Amino acid sequence: MIINKTENIARLAYLFGLLGLFGLFLGIVLSIAIEYIQYGDKYSLLQLSLSELGTYNRSSTAILINGGLFFGSLSLTMSCLFGLQMSSRFSSGLFWLSLVITFISLAAIGLFPLNVHHLHIHAVSIYIYFGFVSAALCLIECAIERKMPLCMPFILSCMILLIHGAILSHEYWRESIGGKPISEGMLFQAIVSQSPKPEIWWLSILFWCSIVTMWIWMLSICRWYFLPHRQGKRS
Repeated sequence: MIINKTENIARLAYLFGLLGLFGLFLGIVLSIAIEYIQYGDKYSLLQLSLSELGTYNRSSTAILINGGLFFGSLSLTMSCLFGLQMSSRFSSGLFWLSLVITFISLAAIGLFPLNVHHLHIHAVSIYIYFGFVSAALCLIECAIERKMPLCMPFILSCMILLIHGAILSHEYWRESIGGKPISEGMLFQAIVSQSPKPEIWWLSILFWCSIVTMWIWMLSICRWYFLPHRQGKRS
C-alpha cells in the first residue's frame, strides 16, 4: 500500500514536471521565433534579455513568454512539492524546498514583468541565489546516492553552479573582457536591462544559459527521481 502510494505520488510529480517543462519550452520558443520573424537580422539574443522579451509595450510576444514562465514554473513547483513529500532525508528535503523557491521566483519573473520593475528585479535575484543553492544541494544528494543515473544531474548541477557563480561574481571578471563597471547594487538590474547595450551582453547571455540549463537539469531530475518504473525499483 505504501509502495503504491509512493508510486502514485511519483507519477503525478513526473507528469507535473513534464507539463511545466513543456510550458516553459513552448512559451520561450514561440516568443523567440515570432520576434525573429518580425525583426530578422535586427533581432539578437546576444543583446535582448529574457526580461525585455517579456516587457509589455516593448515586445509583441510578452504574453507568450510570461505565460510560459508563470504557468510552467507553477507546474514545476507542484512537481517539486511532490518531491519534498517523497524525501526521506533532511538534505533531500532542503534540496526540494530550495527548488520550490527557485521555481516560485521564476514564476514571479513571468507574473511581474519588467514593467513592474522592483518586483521583477527581486524575483530575478531570488532565482539566481536559490538556483545556485539548489545546484549545490543536488551535488550533495548525488554524492550521497552514488548511482550511475545521477551522472547527468551531477554534470548539470556543476554547470548551473558555474553559470550562477559567474553572474554573482561578475565584478571580478568583467574587466578581463572589457566590460564597463556596474554600480554597487545594480547587478540584477544589469541582467534584465542595460543601456547603452554592448555588442555582447554577457550578463544577459549567462541568464539565457541559466534558463536553458535549468530546463535540461529539471528534466534529468524528473527522469531520475520520478519516472514511474524507476521509482518502483527504488521502493
